Amino acid sequence: MSLDPYKVLGVDKNADASSIKSAYRKLARKYHPDVNPNDKAAEDKFKEISEAYDILSDSAKKEEYDNLGREAFYERGFGGTGYQRPDFSQGGFSFEDIFGDLFGSGSKRGSSRNGFAFDRHFGGAQAPKKGDNVNLKLSINLREAASGTEAKLELGVPHTCSQCHGQGIVSSGGGVRNCPLCGGRGITNRLESLKVKIPAGINSGQKVRLRGKGSPGENNGPPGDLLVEVTINPDPIFTRKDRDLNADLPVGLYDLLLGGQVEVPTLTSRAQLKVPAGTQNGTIMRLRGQGMPATKKDPAGDLYVTIKAVLPGQLSPEAKQIAATLAEAAPLTGAGQ
Repeated sequence: MSLDPYKVLGVDKNADASSIKSAYRKLARKYHPDVNPNDKAAEDKFKEISEAYDILSDSAKKEEYDNLGREAFYERGFGGTGYQRPDFSQGGFSFEDIFGDLFGSGSKRGSSRNGFAFDRHFGGAQAPKKGDNVNLKLSINLREAASGTEAKLELGVPHTCSQCHGQGIVSSGGGVRNCPLCGGRGITNRLESLKVKIPAGINSGQKVRLRGKGSPGENNGPPGDLLVEVTINPDPIFTRKDRDLNADLPVGLYDLLLGGQVEVPTLTSRAQLKVPAGTQNGTIMRLRGQGMPATKKDPAGDLYVTIKAVLPGQLSPEAKQIAATLAEAAPLTGAGQ
């Protein structure tokens, strides 16, 4: 009976060699005969995933399968001979080529069941491998991004299982079984409180690296890192463009007509801005150095404020007369008719 190796290993056709190997190893650990003694269903499943890996781990076989399709590969592949399955003889499983590729031909052979080396499958002389990086998102506000901050994170950090020491299996009654603490994964999550320092001037989307706080390594390899991706929440006053900030500034009509000093909110406090007499609504004015703070790589940004005229409220008859007199004495130029 033919099988679909992609479906058996749970990978898609674009999976690379590393993904195929990882999927195979996870399933092989679960259905290994030493982990499931006297379990015919697990033994058959183990044969299937080993056959699937035999096809997909060999570039020539994989290409033949992809080109011919499932049935033709088994019946007419390789010049008409068809695919030859690995030897599941009465003596046990003959997967030396498969596991030599996956775990290294120099792996030490240890105790076995059905002629299959358990040490070869679960480690032996494998080289140390660094653990995977762990990604996390953190939201902060614009002022925290400008001044820098220290955030406290509580998360489950992967650790090598203390019961099986990362092997995923434990001895039990003269045999082996999946580790009850980690469920055969070799790692457990431990709740930890971590502090991450966010540097001043950080951009949304930038990442802060906490070295050694990722997944544990394999075979005494170093742990991976924790990568914290920073997202800056929208600010009610300022919008950001690179190092510069933009904001609307309400200014009273009389200050626009006569000129004056107005206060402008900044990220850290308030600044004074001189508004010349006759300033028009919509005018953009710049406050140098009041944007995002300087970093080692970039100078401080500027703050650009857009003038928004504030008109008086309901006018009294006297105020209307004054406004009419002003309109006659100082008619607007360029206004629509």
